[in-house]
Formats: sequence, structure tokens, C-alpha cells
Amino acid sequence: MPRPVFPTLVGKTTGKDAPIVTIQTDIPHAQPLVSSLLWRHRLLLSLVVIHLGLALSVSLHLRVPFESSTLSTLITMLRVLVPVFVILLMFWRFGWMAITVRPERPIQWFIADLRAILLDPDRMLGGILAFLAIALFAGTFAFLKDLIPLFSHFAWDPSFAVLDRALHGGHDPWTLLVPVFGSPLMTTALNAAYHFWFFLLYFLVFMACFDARRPQLSMTFLITFVLAWAIAGNLVATLLASAGPVYYQVMGFGDMFVPLLERLQEVSEVSPVWALNVHQMLLDGYLAGEGMRGISAMPSMHVGSCVVMTIYCFNIRRWLGWMLLGFTVIIQIGSVHLAWHYAIDGYLSAGIALLCWPLARRLVGRFAPA
Repeated sequence: MPRPVFPTLVGKTTGKDAPIVTIQTDIPHAQPLVSSLLWRHRLLLSLVVIHLGLALSVSLHLRVPFESSTLSTLITMLRVLVPVFVILLMFWRFGWMAITVRPERPIQWFIADLRAILLDPDRMLGGILAFLAIALFAGTFAFLKDLIPLFSHFAWDPSFAVLDRALHGGHDPWTLLVPVFGSPLMTTALNAAYHFWFFLLYFLVFMACFDARRPQLSMTFLITFVLAWAIAGNLVATLLASAGPVYYQVMGFGDMFVPLLERLQEVSEVSPVWALNVHQMLLDGYLAGEGMRGISAMPSMHVGSCVVMTIYCFNIRRWLGWMLLGFTVIIQIGSVHLAWHYAIDGYLSAGIALLCWPLARRLVGRFAPA
């Protein structure tokens, strides 16, 4: 019986002359390829399995079902986003061809370039393996985040509110932002950026999973992603559980942030503030004990993940890193202005992210893909 073979690609796709790529089929069995991919991704897979094991242990200890309503939402979003990511990458590749390569036969070049990517089993299977690992991690993260109210009743909010005011000259940070960002147009723009964060985060994760040009950098980004979300988003968020300014009064801590919420309501009558709907949805889920109920303010994973993305982009292109740094500042401002977070939530998460990156780089250096 003839042995199974997989196509491998020889040649470069950056030149102008055909043939751009040659398909060669005389390569090893599938089993060595899968074994090689598992070995090279062993660090990422190990961290995800450890996180999964901890989540299962918590589930058994608390006798709660190992499930999360947020997971179904994430899966639905990914079903929509992954095809969008593929289309965006195709447009980017086509633009790069038209501007940088400018081959004599662009259609033939583009088709051959796509074949070179899609028929590369190492790149495609490795990317799918990494992306599935991140998807599994997202599910276990959401499960553990939903359990925060079982460990704590958000007792840290008053302390964080006082500390926030003390660090900003005796002013609540949101009052300092109102003169610049308090208009309906600016508020809606901040809210749009806050929602765009999810798309950008998963796009960069998707890109890193399938990036064959910078394997160590991409793996460092993915490992930092897992470390930051597990340490900050699960562990620290549970130890320093807080609900955030938006739920300050609901949790029985007083009316300190009522003026901010009233201002957002007034703005929404002029220009959309989608955060208000999400505020209510999470509160309803929390009170009912079902649906999306992942209330957690400290630390801000919007800001922390933006810091991780910024470092990653600086290592790709400096101009791209500066763009992400600006986006990070916008997210920090939006997290306060939209009543999601105390300013210190973002400060702490940024610090954790900055510590996770060198740790991840060191781990990847030890378990670097060949």
C-alpha cells in the first residue's frame, strides 16, 4: 500500500516571474507532521490544558456545571469573524501584491500565492491547532469569570473608588475626562472603539496563529495572551473582585457614580451609547444567575489585552505599534468614561501585561519552535 503524502511548497511567492510555486508531494507521513506540530505547540497546549484542569477542578469542588453562557456567544461571534478575517487577509495580500510586488501577471501570481498558503500543511494545521487552543482557553476563562460572585461579593469597590480619587488629585477620573470627551459625538466614538476592541483582538490572535514568518514572536504573543488573561482576568479579578462604577449603587455602595450614569443616559438621547445596553444585559444576567453575567472590573482586560497587542505590533512594525498605543489610550479613556472601570483597573492590568510579555518570551525561548 502506498504511504499517504501531503503537498509541500517549494519556492518563493515574492518574485514577478512564474512559476511562483511548485507543489511537491514526496514528503513524510501525516503522523510525523502531527507529532511535530504538537511538539512545537506544547507550551501553548500545556498552558491551556492546565487552565482547563483548574477550571474542571473548581467545577467539581463547587458542584457547578462546567459551562458558560458566554461561550455560546463567543462561538457565534467566531463563526462570523473567521470568514471575515480570511477575507481581510486576502485583501491585504492582494494589496501587498499590487503595491509592493507588482508582478507582470497579477492574477496568476495571486492564485499561486494563495495556493502556497492554503496547501502548506505545516502552516494551516499548526494555525488551526493554535486557534482551537485559544478558543478552548476562552471558554474556560469565561466559565471561571462567571464564578467570581461565588467567591466574592465585590467588596473592593469602595476602596478602589477612594484610591482612584486620591491618585487623581481628589477628583473622580471621569470628571476630568468630561470637558474633552463628554460630547455626544466623542462619547459614541469612544464606545465604537470599545466595541471594535473585540474584533481587533481576535483578528491579531487569528493572524498570530497562522503567521509562518515570525513563529517565535507570534507564539510569544499567544503565550502572553493566555498568561495575561489567566492571571489578571481570572486570578486577580477573583482576589480583587469589584463590579465597577456602573454597578456601584446597585451593589449598595452609594450614589457616587450616579451623575456619570445620568450623563451617559442624556448623551444616549442624542447619540447612541451602546454600552448602556450591555450594562443592563450583564446586570440582568447577574441578578437572574443566567445569561451573560461576567461582571468584573478590576483589572481591566480591555486595557491589559491592548498592551499585549501593542507590544506585539511594535515588534512587527514601529508605526503599527504606535497606532496600537494610541488605541490603548483610547480604550483606557473609554473604560472610565463609559463607567465600566476605575482608572486604576487599567493601570494594574497594563502592569500585569508588561510583566507577562518577558515571561512569555523567556518560556518561548526555552520551548521555541524548531
